[in-house]
Amino acid sequence: MLDRTRLLSALAPHRWVLEPAVAVVLFVAWLFSGLPTALSALALLFYCAAVALSRVLPGVALGIVWTAVLLELTEPDPLPGAFRIIGAVAIFATVFGIAAHGGRVLRWFAFASACLIGPAMAYLFTVKGELKFLQFGPVIGGYYASQGVGLLLMSLLMIVAFLIGWLLGYLVARQRAFASAAGGPSAGGGQRGSVLVWLASSGGAVVAEGDPDRPRLVQRLSRGQLTFDMAGAAAFVVFCLFVDSADLFGATRDGSRSGTIVLAVFTVAVALRRMSPAVALAFAWLAAVIQMTTGNSILASDLGVLLVLYATAAYGDRVVRWVGLVSAGLGALVAALYLSVTSALSQGYFDLLSTSLTSIALQFAFLFVVSATMLGLSWVLGLLMRTWREARFSRYAQTVAELDRNRAEEVVVVEQERTRIARDMHDVVAHSLAVVIAQADGARYARHTDPGAVDEALTTIAATARSALGDVRVLLAELRQSQPEGPQPSLDDVPQTIEHIRAAGLPVAFERLGRVDGLGSAQQIAGFRIVQEALTNALRHGDTSQPATVVLAAVAADAGGPGIVITVRNTMKHLPADELSTGTVPRIGHGLPGMRERASLAGGTLSAGPVDGVFVVSAFLPAGGAA
Repeated sequence: MLDRTRLLSALAPHRWVLEPAVAVVLFVAWLFSGLPTALSALALLFYCAAVALSRVLPGVALGIVWTAVLLELTEPDPLPGAFRIIGAVAIFATVFGIAAHGGRVLRWFAFASACLIGPAMAYLFTVKGELKFLQFGPVIGGYYASQGVGLLLMSLLMIVAFLIGWLLGYLVARQRAFASAAGGPSAGGGQRGSVLVWLASSGGAVVAEGDPDRPRLVQRLSRGQLTFDMAGAAAFVVFCLFVDSADLFGATRDGSRSGTIVLAVFTVAVALRRMSPAVALAFAWLAAVIQMTTGNSILASDLGVLLVLYATAAYGDRVVRWVGLVSAGLGALVAALYLSVTSALSQGYFDLLSTSLTSIALQFAFLFVVSATMLGLSWVLGLLMRTWREARFSRYAQTVAELDRNRAEEVVVVEQERTRIARDMHDVVAHSLAVVIAQADGARYARHTDPGAVDEALTTIAATARSALGDVRVLLAELRQSQPEGPQPSLDDVPQTIEHIRAAGLPVAFERLGRVDGLGSAQQIAGFRIVQEALTNALRHGDTSQPATVVLAAVAADAGGPGIVITVRNTMKHLPADELSTGTVPRIGHGLPGMRERASLAGGTLSAGPVDGVFVVSAFLPAGGAA
C-alpha cells in the first residue's frame, strides 16, 4: 500500500513545479486551440507567466496578469471562446496563488483586482468575444439595453468565479498560518493535512496570522462518513436524472452537454460538501456560472446549492460560514436577475423600458424573495444543526468534567481520610510508646528498692501495648475499607487514657464540668485525640514531678457555644542555664500541628503555648457536628 506521508516527503522539495506545470498545460491547450494574432499570443504568454510565478513572486504575477488583460483589451479582432476560457482559467489560478502565498497587503490587492478584472473579462467574452446576447430594446451609447443587462450579468458571474479562487487561496494561507502558530508541520514533508494544503505550502511570503477558530480547508472523515457522502452523491445524480427526464416540478433541461456538465459539477460539490465545504461552495458557484452562461433554465441539480449552503453552515469554520451566508444573498440576487431576464426573453418583452418593465421588476422582486428564503433557510438549518451538535458535545464534555471532578473529590476524600488515619496512628503509637518507655524506665530504677513495682510496670506495659495494638488494627482496617470495624474513641474514653498516663508516672487531675450531648463523632474523636496528645507531650517533655490537669467544661449557647472547652495544663521542665544559652530547649513535638488541624476540621479552635512556666493547651469544639 502506498505510504502517502513518505511520498509527500519525497515530493516536498519540488512543490514549486506545480504552478509552472499548470502554466505549461494552459500553453499546450492554447496551441491545440489554434494560434491567434501575435498580440493575443503575447497576452497568453503573460497569462502563463503569471500562473508560473504566482507562488515564488506573487507581486510580479499580479502585475503580469494585469498586463495580459490590458493587452487583450487592446486587441482589435475578436478571439475564439477557447482562448478566452484559457485566459479566465489563468486568472483564476493566479488569483488563487497570490491569495495563498502573498502577504496580507498583496492578498487584498488581489481581491480588488478580481473585482475589477471580472467586468473586463465579461466585456471580452461578450462584446469582443463570441458570446453574444440578443439585441433588443433601446440603444444606449451604441449598445442595446439587452446587451447591457447581459454584460452586467456576465460581469457578476466572472467576479464571483475569480473571488472563489481568491477565497480558496485565502483559506489555504489561513490554515497554513494556523498550523505554523500551533507548531504543526505546515511546510514540512510530513504534513498530515490535506494534499491541497500540502501542495500550497511554503509560499513566497511568510504568513503570520492565525485564527482561534481552527480553520480546516479539508476535514478528515471516517470511512462510514465518506461512504455515506459518496452514496449520497450517487443518489443525487439518479434523482436529478429522473426529475429532469420526467419534467417534474417544471424542471427542464435542454438535453445538451452543458446540462450534463452542470449536473457533474454539482455532483462533485455534493460529494465534497462535508469533506471541504469551501471547495464544495466553489464547485457550486462554478456549476451555477456554467448553467447561466450556457442558457440552461432551472434544473433539478440546482438542489445541490441547498445542500452545499447547509454544509457551509454545519461543517465550515467561521470564514466559510459567513461566506456561505454572503453566497446565499448574492446567489439569490443573481438567480432572480437571470430568471427575470430569461423569462422576459421567453415572453417576448423586447422593449425593457416599455410598460412591461413593471411586471419584470415585480417578477424580479418575487424571485429574489423566494430564492433568498430558500437559500437562507438552507444555511440557517445548517447553523441550527451545528448548534445542536456543539450543544451535544458540550453536554458530553460537561458530563466528562463532572465525572473527573467526582473522581478528584473522591481522591481528595481518600487522601484526607488517609491523613486522618495517619494522624490517629501517630497519636496512638506516640501515646503508647511514651507510656511504655516511662514504665520501663521506672521499673528499671525501682527493681532494687521495690521489686513489686516491676510487675506493676510490666502489667501496665502489656495493657498499653495490647490496647495500642487493638487501635492499630482498627486503623489498618480503615485503610482497607471505607467503614471501620469497632467503636471509635470518644470523650468517654478520656479517663482510661488518664489512667495510662498516671500509671506511666505523671499525676493527672481530671475534672468535668457539665455535659454536652450534641457533640458529633468528629468532635468526640478530635477531643479525645487532643487530650491524649497533650498528656503524651506532658509526659515526654514536661515536669513529671508536678501534676497535670485536664478540664472538660461545657459551654452554654449564650457564652459562645454550645460546645465544650478542653484545657490541659502541665508544668514545664526548668532547664539549666548552660542549656538555655546554647538554645537546646526541647521541642514540644510534632503533635501540636496535628491537634490544631483536628480542632479546625471539627469546626473548633485550639491554642497552645507556655504561660508562666506552665504549658497550656486550650481547645474549643462546637456541638451539633455530624455524627
